[in-house]
Amino acid sequence: MTRLSQFLGATAIAALMAGTAGAQSITAGLAAAPSSMDPHFASTGQNQQLAAVMYDRLIHIAPDGSFAPGLATEWSVSEDRLTWTFTLREDVTFHDGSPFTAADVVFTFERIPEVPNSPAPFTPRLAAIDSAEAVDDHTLVITTSSPAPGLPTDLSTIYIVSQNVGDAESADFDRSSASIGTGPFRQVEYSPGERLVLERNPDYWGEVPDFERVTIRFLETSASRIASLQAGEVDFVDAVPPNDLERLEATEGVSVIAAPSARMVYMGLDQMEDTTVMIDPAVGNPFRDVRVREALSLAINREAIVDRIQFGSGLPANQFAPEGIFGHNPDIPALDYDPERARELLAEAGYGDGWAMTIHGPTGRYVNDVDVLLAVGQMWSQIGLDIEVENVPTNVYFGRATDREFSAFMVAFGITTGESSLALRNVLGTYDADRGWGANNRFRYSSDAFDAALAEAFEAFEDDAREAALQEAARIAAEEHAIIPIHWEGNNWAVRGDITFTPSPDGRSLVTNLSAN
Repeated sequence: MTRLSQFLGATAIAALMAGTAGAQSITAGLAAAPSSMDPHFASTGQNQQLAAVMYDRLIHIAPDGSFAPGLATEWSVSEDRLTWTFTLREDVTFHDGSPFTAADVVFTFERIPEVPNSPAPFTPRLAAIDSAEAVDDHTLVITTSSPAPGLPTDLSTIYIVSQNVGDAESADFDRSSASIGTGPFRQVEYSPGERLVLERNPDYWGEVPDFERVTIRFLETSASRIASLQAGEVDFVDAVPPNDLERLEATEGVSVIAAPSARMVYMGLDQMEDTTVMIDPAVGNPFRDVRVREALSLAINREAIVDRIQFGSGLPANQFAPEGIFGHNPDIPALDYDPERARELLAEAGYGDGWAMTIHGPTGRYVNDVDVLLAVGQMWSQIGLDIEVENVPTNVYFGRATDREFSAFMVAFGITTGESSLALRNVLGTYDADRGWGANNRFRYSSDAFDAALAEAFEAFEDDAREAALQEAARIAAEEHAIIPIHWEGNNWAVRGDITFTPSPDGRSLVTNLSAN
């Protein structure tokens, strides 16, 4: 099915600048370091964009949002819609030279639930599976507990590892000893928070990368990335701040690439209990009142954030799926900026005198994230709240958020599969580990009406019915102010020399998208 159109299809033309053609190695400067090199440790973007170049998946997502063959060349579902048969690609080898077989897929499925301490587990992606059987080396049969039309979408996010890793722990992937995938690059060295060294897999079944060796440096601050690019210390950088675009475009030998994204930055508000960690227990938990959540939304000037902080890069958001993404609801209105009405709603809810709290966000994970969070804090202060702002290093932020150490916090979720179901299930579905819902619902929003609409979407094999159910779920979440959308990010990268970078629809900084001209 085709699920991406104009919004994501309008990617900018990749950069082509004069330089040294045919380079065998390059260095990239990325903003966000992974929390682990274990491809099953966390489904966060900074982890996945590295896993995606070292490991492969059964199903790929094509640029137009349709499903495409990956390690599986074809698949079908039985008439009762409970049994899926996958034909696997032959003559594929892992980085250690061992053959890829259906047994490796079964091993991967069994391993994922056993990975401890995950801040964003992959287990929800496997929740529909009742059993998986390797019929022979190249035939995999999956049985689901109920009809699961979303199974191909889920499998497009699961990275297959070799059964030879055995009982390896996440630390073994950090040490590179367990990093055995089938992807276009293999991991040869990793220093947490500092650098990752990759070497080309010449036996890759798909398109082999241009570069033999890629060194990735993790440069959290935008100033260090830009300075390293200008000094020629790195050839490619991501998360270029919009305010640096004009200067870089004027720099000889440097070219900028810009593209829209489907990653929405939002504020999560703890809604679980009558008290919350960052607010005086005597005040209680204001976020459980929908009027308070609406007030906090009305207090945010999204246009100003996009125009003044992001320099016009990105768009004000009102739901997870932007226009052009399957599941986008065109009837959800743009979110107003009305601080006077916000103060009225707080008074109606019994919080006319406001309250004091600290709000949290990551450092260097999103474009100008420190400034965005500061702006949100200032806007909330203007409606009578006593706000302190605290930014936390990315490599510890998500673990703390998952441990529910924050009351109001900034985070984002990017749609990488061309449709909204994963975002709605992972972020807004009522937290239920057994069901595989709410893995990223760190604020514990829960709505029976929302869950019912989303469940209907996950049971529908027909596109029209599935899309209508996803749109209904989005409508309910918007009316209940489940989260506070801020903006869809714009993506900006920069390259030096004779290098091309082609943005992919998911907005990730994939080093496989770098090539020599």
